[in-house]
Parts: sequence; C-alpha cells; structure tokens
Amino acid sequence: MTSPVDDRKRDFLLLNVFVLAQHGYIDRAATLVEALHELGDASPEVLLARSIMRFFRADWSGALACLDDLDRIDPLERFGRYKLDDRQRMRRYIKARCLYELGEKARARDAVEGYLRHGSGEGEGEGE
Repeated sequence: MTSPVDDRKRDFLLLNVFVLAQHGYIDRAATLVEALHELGDASPEVLLARSIMRFFRADWSGALACLDDLDRIDPLERFGRYKLDDRQRMRRYIKARCLYELGEKARARDAVEGYLRHGSGEGEGEGE
C-alpha cells in the first residue's frame, strides 16, 4: 500500500511532531504520528517517530513493537564492520532502555553490547 502522504508532506508533518515534542506536547505529537500511520504511512521515518513517541510516554512494549516493525523494513544488523549512524544508535538505545524497563535484563545487556560494539565505527571494539 502506498502512502497518501508524499515525502515532502511527511517531512513537514514530522517536523511538526519534532517541534511539538520539543515543547513538551508529547500527546499532540504522538497523535499526529499515529494519524500518519493510520493513513497508511509505514515508512521508516514514521515507524521511528512512533517508537520515539511511545518511548516518551513510557509505553515500553509499544515502543518495542514499533521497533520490531521498523527492523523488518529497515534492519539494523549488517555483516562485517560498519558504523551506526545517529538514527541507528537511537534505535539501539530505545530498545535497550525498553528491555531494561520491562525487566528483560539479559536482552537489554545484549542490546547495549551491540550498541557499544558498533558505537563509533573507528575500529574494532571502540565506543563513543
């Protein structure tokens, strides 16, 4: 299914989400992101925004579910040496924190180790 919202409009709406969230209007921002998703926009940008909004609302399992959807269409894992970009590092952090908050300490530890293993990308085992 294609999104009824083109890239330019999506970017504008996501900018509004960012501004609302920056000013503490998390519920308004979350409503806008959920509306975009309900319109059929399952782009990586919208899925990441949904996970962030759920994270801000302390909906740990909801944030993880959004990250799982995002991982299906835009996987984090790659083979060989690679450097995580800011967006990927944020995804790893959100996942680790959600797992920790849900009491899944071993999975949270694995997520943190993955984050540290690919943190800076400058060399083997270097972190930020």
